[in-house]
Amino acid sequence: MSIDRQRISAVKKLEQLGYSFDGSDWQQPTSGATATNPAGDELYAVLVRRADELVGCADGSEEARELSAVSAAIEAFEEMWWVNGKIDGGKG
Repeated sequence: MSIDRQRISAVKKLEQLGYSFDGSDWQQPTSGATATNPAGDELYAVLVRRADELVGCADGSEEARELSAVSAAIEAFEEMWWVNGKIDGGKG
């Protein structure tokens, strides 16, 4: 799958989950998406896998820019789901 198709798919999925893009960053949905959202879990897993694939790319490359965007999306998911920095009922 091409990078462009992956990006288009990721944007569609984020919008389905209620996220909106304000021109510079993705904004959390006002309601609906939670840590128990299977589609959210699936998208999170896809983003983490993609970030793993991009780690070690050359600074300033298209892949580095994509890694930055993917990392920001991962952080947004983690902030939404693990507000206190840990998983409810987890060991952390």
